[in-house]
Amino acid sequence: MRKSTYSLLILIALFLFQCGASLQMFEEPVADKNLIIGSLIFNVDGYQDNFVTIKENIEVAIIGRVIQEGEIKTLGFWATTDEDGYFNLSNVPNGEYSIKGFTTRLIGIGDINIENELLDSQRNYFELKRHGVISFSGRLFDTRPNQRIINFKHNLITLNPNDFIQFERLNRLNDVKLTTGEIINQLPVPVHFYEKYEQSGWAKYLEMQIK
Repeated sequence: MRKSTYSLLILIALFLFQCGASLQMFEEPVADKNLIIGSLIFNVDGYQDNFVTIKENIEVAIIGRVIQEGEIKTLGFWATTDEDGYFNLSNVPNGEYSIKGFTTRLIGIGDINIENELLDSQRNYFELKRHGVISFSGRLFDTRPNQRIINFKHNLITLNPNDFIQFERLNRLNDVKLTTGEIINQLPVPVHFYEKYEQSGWAKYLEMQIK
């Protein structure tokens, strides 16, 4: 086999693999399961002299209190944001869910871990953690399925120089100015996923969220 032909086959295989991986991230609906959707934008506003906005490849930790085999269980899930900060998880059990935290990498510093203890309503806020593991524990759950969609909406999180973290959850983003100076406008999260996956079996449930 000629070298050029062999290289072309490798490129085609990689392309098909990437397509397959992206399809697996948005699986078709399974009976009695739900779809998690949301977006997360992380602003670093002066922390250790860094001024950046991170949207892509944020690992989002999601905790759920669900009923499985007649028992109440606490489960942990991971989702990864795309280039615009959107994340999703298909076919999760019925239950109550919260964003437990997230981890990302900051150039020159390394891994950044942000976590919410989710144990006490008086301490229900995100904190910068020095350890490298997010624990899937807690008893505060703020988001439930609505017609099979668990919508975490837009989550705007800002890390300030004194390690203080500001958190906003918004239905849509109207003229939001990021640390980089970029001003963004984004429609409600269900609109994004409906337009992106209009041919999916989830489309009819997403459409119900935007009517």
